[in-house]
Amino acid sequence: EPVASALAEQTEQAVVPAEPITPNVAEPPSSVGVVVAAAPLIDAPLQALDVILAAVAHRTKRSLADMSLQKSIKALVGGKSTLQNEIVGDLHKEFGSKIPDKPEDLSLQDLAAAIGTLGGGLGKHTQAQLARLFSNKMPGGFSLSSARSTLQSVYGLGPQCQDALLLVALTMEPSSRLSGDAEARTWIDSAAQAYAAKAGISYAATGGISASSGGQSGASTISSAEMEKMQQKQHEHIRQQIQVLARHAGIDTRESAKLVKSEQLKSVQMQAKLDSIQTEIGDEFIDGMQPLFDARKARHFDSSWNWARQEAYELIQRAIASCTSGSAATSPLTVDDASIQRLCNRSSSGLVQMLAGSLSILQAANDDSLELAIQIVSQLHSACARALTQLPVYRELSAPTAPQVDIDIDGAVVYSEVLRPDEPSFAEFVEHMRQPAALGKLPIIHLRKQSKGSAWSYCADLSATYYDGLSQMCGGGLSFAGKTALVTGCGRGSIGADIVCGLLSGGAKVIATTSSYSRKTTLFYEDMYRTHGAHGSELIVVPFNQGSTGDVKQLVEYIYSDAGAANGLDWDLDFVFPFAAVSDIGSFATNLGSRSELVQRVLLTNVLRLLGNIKDTKERLGYNTRSSLVVLPLSPNHGDFDGDGLYSECKLGLESMFVRWESESWQDYLSIAGAVIGWTRGTGLMSRNNWSAKEFENQGVRTFTSREMAFMILGLLHQPIRRLAQREPIWADLSSGMARLKHISLINGDARQAILQKSSAIRHIARETARDFADVNFRSHSKVDAALDEGSLAKPKHHLPTPRQYEQLEHLRHLQGMVNLDKVVV
Repeated sequence: EPVASALAEQTEQAVVPAEPITPNVAEPPSSVGVVVAAAPLIDAPLQALDVILAAVAHRTKRSLADMSLQKSIKALVGGKSTLQNEIVGDLHKEFGSKIPDKPEDLSLQDLAAAIGTLGGGLGKHTQAQLARLFSNKMPGGFSLSSARSTLQSVYGLGPQCQDALLLVALTMEPSSRLSGDAEARTWIDSAAQAYAAKAGISYAATGGISASSGGQSGASTISSAEMEKMQQKQHEHIRQQIQVLARHAGIDTRESAKLVKSEQLKSVQMQAKLDSIQTEIGDEFIDGMQPLFDARKARHFDSSWNWARQEAYELIQRAIASCTSGSAATSPLTVDDASIQRLCNRSSSGLVQMLAGSLSILQAANDDSLELAIQIVSQLHSACARALTQLPVYRELSAPTAPQVDIDIDGAVVYSEVLRPDEPSFAEFVEHMRQPAALGKLPIIHLRKQSKGSAWSYCADLSATYYDGLSQMCGGGLSFAGKTALVTGCGRGSIGADIVCGLLSGGAKVIATTSSYSRKTTLFYEDMYRTHGAHGSELIVVPFNQGSTGDVKQLVEYIYSDAGAANGLDWDLDFVFPFAAVSDIGSFATNLGSRSELVQRVLLTNVLRLLGNIKDTKERLGYNTRSSLVVLPLSPNHGDFDGDGLYSECKLGLESMFVRWESESWQDYLSIAGAVIGWTRGTGLMSRNNWSAKEFENQGVRTFTSREMAFMILGLLHQPIRRLAQREPIWADLSSGMARLKHISLINGDARQAILQKSSAIRHIARETARDFADVNFRSHSKVDAALDEGSLAKPKHHLPTPRQYEQLEHLRHLQGMVNLDKVVV
C-alpha cells in the first residue's frame, strides 16, 4: 500500500519540460566564451584537420598542444621514414582517394585544405583506433556507445561534435586500463574540457530544476537527477519487502548475490592479470600474434595448361596484327626467349595441337603478308613439341641491373634500376660472382663449411660446385618437378616472391603464406602463377601469421595431414624458406618496445617452432628417408645499421640452428643451408636505403635486386649441394663482403644526406629561376609560389640599441666640434 500510494502521488504530478535554452554558438570554431546548453544538441561538421591532427599526434605520441599546423608530417616524425609511412598509410585508410600525392611534404594545414570537406563521420582508421582504445583501456561495461551517451546527455553534443571530442580523447589515451566507471567518466570529462578549450566553447550545467517561461510559470519541472533519486527510493522499498517475504519463506536471497560477487572478484583478478600482460608486452605484440590461418581460405592455382593456351593465342594474334598492319616490314615482331621458355614449361598435347591448327590455318590462307606470323607460330610449335618429353626448368633469362639515383630539374629524387653494361645476362653475372670481392680476397659470393670444432672457412671445391649450379640455371635450366616447398614472407617485391616464381617455373608445388589475405593479394598470386606456373606445378596460398604459435602448428598439420578426412595436402616438404619478416626501424636499445618483442617472435622464436614442428611431424609419420632442406635467411648486419631493434640479434640467433642440427638429431629429417643475404634493393626492409646503394657499390660492396638474390638462393637447391647439406650444414655467403665494411651506418647516413642537400639546392634554384622568369615576363609570383611553396622562410629581426638621453652624454661634451657634421656622412 505505501508503494502504491507513492506511485499514485507521482502519477498525479504533471511534469512539464522546461523550454530549451537556445545555444549561442559563434560562427568561427575558434571563438571564446560561447555557452552551450544541454538541449537542444549542438553539432558542427567534422573537419579534416581535426582527424589529421589526431592521427599524427596519436602515432607520434604527442599532445595536440605540441602539434604545429605549419609543419609537415616529414618534419614532425624527425626523419623516421617508417613512422612517416605508417602515418601516410593511416591517412590513406581514413580518407581514401582524397589524399593528394606526397602528403608527407605538405603542412598539416595545407593537407587538410587539399582533402576538403569530409561529408561524413569518422573513417576506417579512426574508428578502429577508438574501438581499440575502449576495448583495451576502458573498464568493462564502459563502451564507446556509453561514452557517446554521456557526451550527449551531459555535454549536449551532437554526433559530429562527439566525433571531434573523441579524436581529442584518442590523443589522451591512458597508459593502462582504467579501474572503474568513475575513472572513465573523469577521463571523459578531461577530454571534454580539452575539446572545449580547443573549440572555444563552454558547457552549461544540465542538472537542477529550471523555471519555465512563455506562460508556463504555474507548471513545475523535475530534473533527471531528482527523478533518479525518487526511483532509487522506490526500488529500495520494494527490495525490503521482498527480503521480508523471503525470510518468512526460508529463502536465501543473497545466494545469487554471493555467487555474482565471487565471479566479479574472479573477473577483477583476471582483468588485472590481462592488464598486467598488456602493460608488459604492449598492444603491437598482442595484435601481432593473433592467428590468421584458415585452411578453408586456401586458394589453389594449378591450371598452367589454360594460361599457356591464352598466352600462345595472344602471341599469334599479335603476329597476325603486325603483318596485316604493315609494321612487320619496318619493325618485325619477335618472340623473346623468356616467352618461348614459359610456353615450353607449360607444354601439353592440347597446346601443341592448338599451335598446329593455327599454323595450318595461316598456311592455307596463301597470303604472303602473313609470312612472319607463320614463322613465329612454326617456331612456337616446334619448341613446344620438343618440350613434351622434357621436364619444366627454371632458367634465368633476364638481365642484372644496377641502382641509379637522379635528381630532376625540380629537385625531386628519382630512383631507378638500369642495366649493367658489363653484365648483359646472368651468365656474366655468375662469372663476376666468382671473382674476388673488392673488400677481400674471397669471391664475391661463395660457400663455406665447418670442420668439427673450428670456425666456418671458405671451401673452394664446394663453391665450384655451387657456381656450376648457377651456370646451369643460366643455360639448360634446373628442374624442380615433383618437389614441394613452403615459402613464408613472399609478398610483393620480396626475395620470397621471386623464389616462388623460380620454383613454379621449375615445376614445383609451392605453398605460399600471406599475412595480408585479401582479394588484392590473391590476385597478385594468381598473376604470379599465370606468368610462371609450369606443367605439374601448383601454387597454394593460405593466410598465415608467423607471429602466432597456433598458426605455426596448424600450417604444418595442414601440409602433412591426409588429403582425405583431414582435408590436408599430404605433402612431405623438400624445401622450406622461413622468410617472413617484420621491420622495426627506429628502435634503439634505449627505446625497445612492443614491436621489438614481436620482431623477435617472428624472426627467431617461431622460425625455431616451425622447424621443430616439421621435424616432430616427420618423425611421427616415419618420414626419415628424405630430409627437408631449410634455407635460413641470415644477415651480415650484426648491429651495423643503427635503429633496427632486435633484427641483428634475431639473425645471430638463427646461426644456432647449425649446432642444433647435430645436438638435437635433426639429420634424418632436416638439412640446413644458411644464406647470408647481402644488400638487396627494393625489399620491404631495405627499400628506404635504395638511395645509398650506389655509394655502397662505390665502397666495394655489390648490391643486388630481389631477383638476383633469389637466383643465388635457388642455386642452393642444386642436387649436389642438397646431397652435401644432408651430411653437414652449409654456409652460403651472399653478402659481397658487406660484413667487412666498417661504419656502415655512417656511410648510409652521409650518402642520404648528400642526396637530400643536392636535391634541396636544385629545388631552391628551380624556385628562383621560376621567379626570375615571372619577373622578366611580368607575371604574378602567386602561381610560382603556390607550386613551389616550402613553408614560411625565416624572418630575421634587428634590434637597434636604445638611444640615451642628452644628459647621459654629458661626459662626451669635450668632443664637440671635433667633426664638421655638415661634411661628414653618417
